[in-house]
Amino acid sequence: MSDPRIVIVGGGLAAVRTAQSVRDLGHRGEVRILSAETEPPYDRPPLSKEYLLDALPDDAIRLLGPSDYRALGIELELGRPVIALDTVAHTVAVAGGPVVPYDRLVIATGAQARPLDAVTGRTAAFALRTAADARRLAAVLRDGRRIAVIGGGFIGLEVAATARARGCAVTVIEAQPAPLLGAVGPLVADWLQARHRAHGVEFRCGVTVAAAGAAPDGGERLRLSDGSVLDADAVVVGVGVVRDVGWLAEAGLEVADGLVCDLAGRTDAPDVFGAGDVVCHRTEHGLVPVGHWTAAGNSARRAAHTLLGLPAPNLLDDGFFWSDQLGLRLQFAGRADAGSEFVVVAGDMAADSFVGHFLAEGRVSGVFAVNNPRQFLRSRKELRAAQESTTVREVLR
Repeated sequence: MSDPRIVIVGGGLAAVRTAQSVRDLGHRGEVRILSAETEPPYDRPPLSKEYLLDALPDDAIRLLGPSDYRALGIELELGRPVIALDTVAHTVAVAGGPVVPYDRLVIATGAQARPLDAVTGRTAAFALRTAADARRLAAVLRDGRRIAVIGGGFIGLEVAATARARGCAVTVIEAQPAPLLGAVGPLVADWLQARHRAHGVEFRCGVTVAAAGAAPDGGERLRLSDGSVLDADAVVVGVGVVRDVGWLAEAGLEVADGLVCDLAGRTDAPDVFGAGDVVCHRTEHGLVPVGHWTAAGNSARRAAHTLLGLPAPNLLDDGFFWSDQLGLRLQFAGRADAGSEFVVVAGDMAADSFVGHFLAEGRVSGVFAVNNPRQFLRSRKELRAAQESTTVREVLR
């Protein structure tokens, strides 16, 4: 019996890692990646940092080179957006092309930048999700330009730091009282905001953008929810992501804020699996989105095992992510639950080198570090041990 034909829909990290993993596991059959993008799969984290600074060439962000795909026997098909799925016939439909049959299908279409109605259609409004987005934005980040960043999450702050490094005047507009408040709590959020202000970034917190129009000088005029206005030469929108799952719902798959899968990557349709940012995992705590870079790679490895009929590896996703901004390496794992206390266990926040624990009911729920990778690794191991023991207790109940 021949190995099954594997078709992977998507062109990001999860798609490539799934293809690599099935080859690593000994699969000798056909492996095809159908990507809607017209350029080879690339790493997204540099897009808001080095790549946006024009400090990296295109080849430096590629996940694999052409010879790697050939050596692995992976058929990479670019500019091939999939628009429909027939789970009975085991086929997917490609825009402008014939249907593609599969024996095993992996959905790894990722997520797209969430649009903001107030600025939709404005010519000087930019999103940042793709390499093409980054190139367009880099062209306007010039010395003296006024840049408004809507959204004070990690991407928004990275863009703000990069724009300041290129000599722009930057204002961040954030609906919450401080940037990243929900992700890292008030103490860390205030510390990070102070560091950005020290580098010349302005903040308008506790307000949203109500409308946008032309400014008298030809730029963009943003009208904020408090009635004030802000003029800018360019507007960058960083208010989260959405997942294109309408075509999956039409095919009868369970969707929510993403494609619903179990932790092994199985959907509710036979021979259809999910990996990466498009996925929401069904857990005992409800539906949990895959989230960051490490988790996306882990979900791809689990899906690869599962679709080949192998036990999925026990890869605990501890919420790890990192961010580089203002010359600082930020690392985080776990959760900063509402009401948790942040306690510095090493270093000094004033010196911009520290590690702290988020404590909830006396237990460590998360770890945050700045420029202290060694202590972060030790604290992360402690956190993972606590998470694993908690998971075991919950399973045994």
